[in-house]
Amino acid sequence: MLQKRVFRSPALLVATIFSFMLIMLPLESLAQANTSTGSLVGFIYGSDMKTPAQMAVVKIRNLDNGQEYASDPTDNSGAYKIGQIKEGKYILGINTPDGDYNFDYVLMVKSGEMGKLSLALKTGEVTTLAQTGQGETKAPAKEKVSFFRTPVGIAVLMVATTLVLYGAFKLLEGEEAVSPSD
Repeated sequence: MLQKRVFRSPALLVATIFSFMLIMLPLESLAQANTSTGSLVGFIYGSDMKTPAQMAVVKIRNLDNGQEYASDPTDNSGAYKIGQIKEGKYILGINTPDGDYNFDYVLMVKSGEMGKLSLALKTGEVTTLAQTGQGETKAPAKEKVSFFRTPVGIAVLMVATTLVLYGAFKLLEGEEAVSPSD
């Protein structure tokens, strides 16, 4: 009886259903669904980590499809911005008048979000590449040394062996021969 009185009007029924849908529907996800790109902003500093790097161009490359995005050259404050970046995983590089800098870590750009990344340009260790017979370059393999070939590993082995032998002698020392006649 109560249901017939409350929902007697079709307009009231439609308004109630519409209101319920608005409450239950996550509108934020719909708003971000239209924004399928993200952006990256930040500052580039010199090797002293204080002086802004001027005329540096920040570049990122998508790991899946190789698509590149680049910023405009940095201004007097070292600021850069890359906009309209498709969602994905990227690697980062910076071109400056002094040289190129590449970074080994991976950036994740999400759609509808702005990433903030400031970097200082320090020269790192340069790894020389070994030339293989087939014309490919390959990084030299580092020889892995077993733990037990290091001085600490040898000392651990010696102490462990000494403790085992000492324990065995102590166990045998306390035992006496038992004769069957006793």
